[in-house]
Amino acid sequence: MLSMTLAPIDRQEAFRYMGCFGEPDPNLAALADQCERELIQKTHPGVIYRVLPLQRQDPRLLAGALELPGEDIRRLLQDCSRVLLMAATLSGQADQLIHRAGISDMTKALAMDAMASAAIEQICNRAEEQFREQMPGIYFTWRYSPGYGDLPLELQPQILQLLDAQKRLGLTVTPEHILIPRKSVTALIGLSAQPLKKGARGCATCRMRETCQFRKRGAHC
Repeated sequence: MLSMTLAPIDRQEAFRYMGCFGEPDPNLAALADQCERELIQKTHPGVIYRVLPLQRQDPRLLAGALELPGEDIRRLLQDCSRVLLMAATLSGQADQLIHRAGISDMTKALAMDAMASAAIEQICNRAEEQFREQMPGIYFTWRYSPGYGDLPLELQPQILQLLDAQKRLGLTVTPEHILIPRKSVTALIGLSAQPLKKGARGCATCRMRETCQFRKRGAHC
């Protein structure tokens, strides 16, 4: 398990989540400062991971005993021999901060939610940096989460079970396959001893690409 601490949160990323693509007004900037302080003080970010061998039993692709359905993940991992499963969370305290803010101040709740979303993305990025340091000479694909492309959300319970995430991280999943705490992420990263071809990512494989509000503004998530 990787114990993580929150560095200053990427404000521009958080403002984009709030739909603010220009310079924020002073009140919003001050609110972001307040949310950042509370998130840094109250949350307990953590990351767990496990490396599994990839097996190809045509037409099945398996990471250990976990079957990975869909053409998108097959393309992503086509030159990989192993896969790294990871789960990251800001902890339940992030959910509590968002909920408490929403009781009396919806603007603060929106800001807290956006800052927490930016924070969990940073935690994932920093964890990936540590993975790369621990595995020099190994080539990594980009992170791919259930719900991207045609990789189903229904994999969440199996991923959490493989990682023993409830015991180690306090991470569970609802019958609708939503992670609890909400500011949490599961993802897969392909590993190879050889250089990897760059593949399509982001909007090209996202299920929301036709209705995405970010794309309508000429931005991305």
